[in-house]
Amino acid sequence: MSLLKGLAPKDTLLPYHHTVSSRFLPHIGDLYSYKNERQFSDDLDYLLKYYKPVSLGDVIDAVKRTGRTPRNSFLLSFDDGFKEIYTTVAPILKQKGVPAVFFLNPAFIDNKTLFYRCKISLMIGEVKKIFASPGLLKIFAEVLQLKAENEESLIEALKKTTHQTSGVLDILAEKCNFSFETFLRHEQPFVTSEMVQSLHKQGFSIGAHSIDHAFYKFLSLEEQIRQTVESCNAINHLLGTSDCSFSFPYSDTEISQAFFEELKDTDIPLFFGIQNQKKEISNRMLHRFNAERPETPMQFQLKGLIFMMAIRRVMGKNKVTRG
Repeated sequence: MSLLKGLAPKDTLLPYHHTVSSRFLPHIGDLYSYKNERQFSDDLDYLLKYYKPVSLGDVIDAVKRTGRTPRNSFLLSFDDGFKEIYTTVAPILKQKGVPAVFFLNPAFIDNKTLFYRCKISLMIGEVKKIFASPGLLKIFAEVLQLKAENEESLIEALKKTTHQTSGVLDILAEKCNFSFETFLRHEQPFVTSEMVQSLHKQGFSIGAHSIDHAFYKFLSLEEQIRQTVESCNAINHLLGTSDCSFSFPYSDTEISQAFFEELKDTDIPLFFGIQNQKKEISNRMLHRFNAERPETPMQFQLKGLIFMMAIRRVMGKNKVTRG
């Protein structure tokens, strides 16, 4: 690792997660995996061995002063605002003295609504149960307009559901007598306003992640800007702040340069994407890497990432350009 560090750029590493839990979370677990508490703790220990933890404020200050992020450091972040950031993640971070930034969707705070991707995971869970009921299996296939009535086809179709077609999930839930409202009320999967305020008081940074986790590539430029500005305004209002940073939901790859030009004079200090540590500092944009794959400990993932960064730099492909 010490040798590989010499090959890599010295700027801040930006690992991101969605949640950490040692139990199965039905609103997430059938859609994507996440690390348990031991895996997460081990990853932090490995990062702390070679890098200095920094806060979002540290990064913002460094970018303003020098045009680059703090050297040989890491900034941890979490998207979506699942309640485990308060119940599980924050206590581990406080114990180890590691700052973090939590990017939230105002529409989900206080469990006002259930993210449609959570609905997909819950319906995949139902698909795994219905094979004892051929009649219900047939109904699911008909609603999803499938010819094949098998588990693989149903799950594949569910995963292709978008925000625009998410109404089908409510139809399926009704067919199998599953209540999203009851699940939301009983499980409370997202943080509350009180939890967010507590995290802020504990010294953690809070950012925005769009209003309701919209897929920006399907939105007009005007709607992209509205989602960004209004979500940041909501976070600032909740916390009494004025410096909310923003991370793009899903992906930033199809965001135009016009978007950043429109927002260049706003109070949003930094934007965050997910293009694996590529450089885009001219747009106040930093790129993170996905660190929550449970099958890949940080010690292996980081070595691969550093090697990839070094190769990209040599090939001149380490910067993001936008049309």
